Amino acid sequence: MQRLADLWLGTDPAQRLRLRQTSLAMALMGLCAPVLHYCVEVAQGERGLALWTWTVLSVGGMVLVYACIRSGWSCGLRDPSMTAWQIAFAITSAAFGYALAGPMRGAVFPVLTLILMFGMFQLRPRAAYALSLFALVLFGAVMASMALRQPAHFPPEVEIGHFLMLACMLPAVAVLTARMSRIRQRLSQQRQELARALAQLQVIATRDELTGLPNRRQMQALMDQELLRSQRHRHDFCIAVLDLDHFKQVNDTHGHAAGDEALRRFAAAAQAALRATDVLARWGGEEFLVLLPDTGMPLARAGMERLREQIAALPIDLGNGRPVTLTVSIGLTGYRRGETLAQTLARADQWLYQAKAEGRNRTCIDADPGAAPMRVA
Repeated sequence: MQRLADLWLGTDPAQRLRLRQTSLAMALMGLCAPVLHYCVEVAQGERGLALWTWTVLSVGGMVLVYACIRSGWSCGLRDPSMTAWQIAFAITSAAFGYALAGPMRGAVFPVLTLILMFGMFQLRPRAAYALSLFALVLFGAVMASMALRQPAHFPPEVEIGHFLMLACMLPAVAVLTARMSRIRQRLSQQRQELARALAQLQVIATRDELTGLPNRRQMQALMDQELLRSQRHRHDFCIAVLDLDHFKQVNDTHGHAAGDEALRRFAAAAQAALRATDVLARWGGEEFLVLLPDTGMPLARAGMERLREQIAALPIDLGNGRPVTLTVSIGLTGYRRGETLAQTLARADQWLYQAKAEGRNRTCIDADPGAAPMRVA
């Protein structure tokens, strides 16, 4: 059954929704055709060429609409579901069916109402009003024509009553459709506003407000994912802890606003020095953390040295006419099989403290398990 449904409706969710609606309209037309045949046979005793022509055109028209949507041709239209076209065609079919039904033509009115209800969840207010006016004018023309040609079967006073009934019913349906359209638009706007709010909350929850870098929570999640990948595929990754040297002096000398600007400039410069796959996060205060996925120690060491050298060579203009030069101390380590992330981070912190103890502006790494830290000045 699923294969048949995929064959009939396709696999694209939006396309399936359009084709479900069109299939329902086709089923309604398919049910109305034998009912009209019954009405004509009861009234006239036979079914003539006009009835069969109506049947072929009405059912064939709906099949053609289905083919346009199923083939994807309608995707180039403003309304890929062709709702207005389907409703206009069904109204036209119902109007000519009214002329053929004879004494039982009153059965067409509930069908007409059902046709217009199809547009409640798709049409815009202007289209709803236009289609209701189209239906009123077309049915009025058919009623007047039949009353003039066959007054015995279509008494003018009865047709006037039918027309007045439509003149009351169709505007009411149009108003309801327009109100439903406005409600749908408000709901759509509310969903969009909610989506924007959720996206903003996601940014707030995962990004550092000052630098725009991933925050500690987001970095922890990224490291957890990298740990799982490493355990599953047995590849290396490295972690580096960075600390800006003597940053308190920047705040004390230039002010906290200048210190914030220095952090932003450092974050941008450090990000530019890293590879696209590396992740730089603000770990807290003037401390940053770099995750180097799928990276061994030689490449990681080269990357951290490139970052350290570029930061040291970069004068940072804080906008007060007194540019400062920042340096950074780095503790770098690689993940070891069987240990926890906390142990890896603690070891990176140990090498960071070693780098600061030895004079700052340097990188300390552990090349091998159990080895003394290597220093890169």
